[in-house]
This record gives sequence, C-alpha cells and structure tokens, in this order.
Amino acid sequence: MRENGFRAIGGLAQKLTSGIAREGGKAGRGASLMRLKADWPAVVGPELARTTRPDAILAGRGARAGKALRLKVSGAAALEVQHRSGQIVERVNAYFGHRMIDDVRLVQGVIAAPRPAPRVPRPDPAVEQAMAQRAANVKDPDLRAALARLGARIATDRRGFLLGSLGALAALGLGDRAQAQRQFLDPLPGDHVLGKPDAPNVLIDYASFTCPHCATFNAAVMPVLKRDWIDTGKLKLVHRHFPSDAIATRASLLAECAGPDKFFAAVDTIFRTQVQWMTAPDPAAELMTVLAGLGVGEAEAQACLSNDRLLDKVIADVQSGQALGVNSTPTLFINEQPYGNPGGIDAIVAILRQVGR
Repeated sequence: MRENGFRAIGGLAQKLTSGIAREGGKAGRGASLMRLKADWPAVVGPELARTTRPDAILAGRGARAGKALRLKVSGAAALEVQHRSGQIVERVNAYFGHRMIDDVRLVQGVIAAPRPAPRVPRPDPAVEQAMAQRAANVKDPDLRAALARLGARIATDRRGFLLGSLGALAALGLGDRAQAQRQFLDPLPGDHVLGKPDAPNVLIDYASFTCPHCATFNAAVMPVLKRDWIDTGKLKLVHRHFPSDAIATRASLLAECAGPDKFFAAVDTIFRTQVQWMTAPDPAAELMTVLAGLGVGEAEAQACLSNDRLLDKVIADVQSGQALGVNSTPTLFINEQPYGNPGGIDAIVAILRQVGR
C-alpha cells in the first residue's frame, strides 16, 4: 500500500504476543516516533514539515481515549496547523497503515530548518551502459529502465540512496511462484546461516535494520531461540536482508562488511544500538562508530559501501523476498511455510513443535 508516495508500514506496527507484547508501551511508542521523525517531510509534505516537528506520542487517558501526537509548532503557524490537524491525523495513520493516533496536541517551540537534500550527480554514461546490461534480463521494459537508472545512481554515489529505492524491485520477474519458493525456501549459497549445517529445522528471517519489531525480535526472541534450538542442533537460522529505507540499506552493507565470521555479531550490535544510531544527528556516521568495536574501521566501511559484490548480495536477498511475497518485516519462513511475524518466542516455539522435524 502507498500513501503520499511512501509505503505504509502497518505490518511493522502490529502487536506482538507473549512476553514481547508486555514490553511494548513506551518502547514501542519511542520506536514509532523515531521513524515518524525521520520520514516527517514525506508524511505531511514540505510545507507542514517546515513549521512542525513530531515531539511525542502520548497514551490516551481513560478507557475510551486514543493516542495523541504532540506536535511542536512555530508560533506563527500554530493557527493554520490547528486547522489542518485532521489532515495530519489522516496522514500519520496512513503512514503507519493503521489507526495510530486520534488527535494532535500542539506545543510552541523553535523549529530548526531541515537539512537541504544532497545533490545527486548525473551518472557517467559508461556506468549507465553497464547498469543497463545488468538489468537486461528483466522482461518489463519500464521496470528494466527504472532498475538501470537506480543502479547507475547507486554506483555513482552510494550516499545518494533514496528512501525506499529498493522497492522498485518489488515487481522483478523471477519466474513461476512455486518454482521460486522451491528455490528460496532452503539456505542458498552466500546465505548467512547460524547453526549446525545438518540441523533438521530451518527458519528464514527477512529483516530490516530500521524496523523496531526486528530489533525486538533480536532482543527478546533470539536469545531463547539460540539457547534452546540453535545451539542444541535442532534449528538453523538464515538471515536475509529486506531493507525498508536508505539507512537500512547502508546498515545491511555495513553488516556484510564485518565478514562471515562476525556477521551475526554485527547484526546483534546494530539491532541492540538501533535507538542510539537512528536518533543520532548523523545516523550513517553513528553506525560506523557502533561497528568500530567489531573491527570495521571508517576506511573499510566506506569501501564496503561502494562494493558491488555486497550490494548484489543485499539486492539478491530483496529479490528472493519479493518472489516469496514478503512485504513487511520481520517475516519468517519455518520449514518452508510462511508465518509472517507470528509474535513472541512462545508463538514461534509452538510453530516449531507443530511443524518441526
């Protein structure tokens, strides 16, 4: 679903069951606010974004009260923003893909000017030709041209990634769906696999590093899954990238930069520090600081962000997810069956006991 040019992320906002749901509360609102701040100009448009900033998501008071968005607004614009509060509620709820807020509460404050969008240079003609050749096997001519342009732009300046640009891969033709499922529902060459090679059960996790529920899965589900199923030889877990925005794509490339031996350590570090780097003034720079502890230096990180082989790995993961119908994160496949985001560890263990080998 698209609204105002962005993909609704209602699938990310669903309540998790068991212990994870009990941990929702302030942490869930904080993660939602974090994403809303990052995408605010796309949500309400440039005019409102110049005079307003999301400040907090407030829990309702009383049994029938809904949540409210506390919005910081420059004094001169307060009256106009108040008149447009209904429109803001509609756009915020469309962004989340469900009824997230019922009201807007205004507080006056100074609104800092947004950073100007970086200028994206025109790709070199040789790069454009090379990317066109890489997309030549795509049958749809419009999609083929779009992918060629996207690849040329990425190759020209990795820092010019556009929000949701990998969404252009959604319609990539990968043949018959049943054949694609047979191809992608087992570990593939190049997959990152945690667990013993002969483990009888397979869990494939499509995740985005900016997804708050993916971070919750890493914090609340993975430790128990690893202790009781992976370390005991009963399960192997496959991590596949499914970045939902530009910074998530950068995080995926930096996780790959850690190398096969430290990949899952990098995944854990990125998710555990998600709030830290996503709320930093420069999330991209903070990501590199976070991964420095794993031996990924700035020069190495910059090289990885320009590495075609690593980008191809991320794109291949996205293509496989699209072929399997993935449209939100986290999405799990357990023993070749799709389960979406089934919830907490209790729900996942129940599935494993039901379909386990």
